[in-house]
Amino acid sequence: MKLALFIASLLITTTASAFDQLYLDRLLETRNCHHCSLNDADLSGKELNGADMSESNLKNINLSNASLVGVWFTRSKMQDANLENANLSNTLMNDAILNGANMKGANLTNAKLNFSDLTNANLEGANVTDTVFRGVVFCNTTMPDGTVDNSGCPVKKVEEKD
Repeated sequence: MKLALFIASLLITTTASAFDQLYLDRLLETRNCHHCSLNDADLSGKELNGADMSESNLKNINLSNASLVGVWFTRSKMQDANLENANLSNTLMNDAILNGANMKGANLTNAKLNFSDLTNANLEGANVTDTVFRGVVFCNTTMPDGTVDNSGCPVKKVEEKD
């Protein structure tokens, strides 16, 4: 009985890990982590320039102060990602889900965020020189100047009264 409980606890702790170490190792060694799951990984301060992290699950990932020049995040799920003070210049973030992302002070020079979702994201103090925001969803999004943009919020239907 004790052995069964021990094995069960090992399985639970193994599957409870938010990211797979195999994916993390592959990213750090090859800069290629297409379709990876790195939810909750701490990569703060890392140099990952030119990496392919497209179509990956990156929820709650910590990339603060990281160098991410030219990284591909296309179609990645980056809800609540911490990108504070990261160098995201020349990144490709088309169709990325960045709901609740902290991008304060990030360098987004020449980045492309076409059709990405920035609902509840914070871009305060970010450098957005030549950044492409075509078709981006802005809803409760804090812009670089500290203002809040709600231009992309869904329109609530007003119910008709009899």
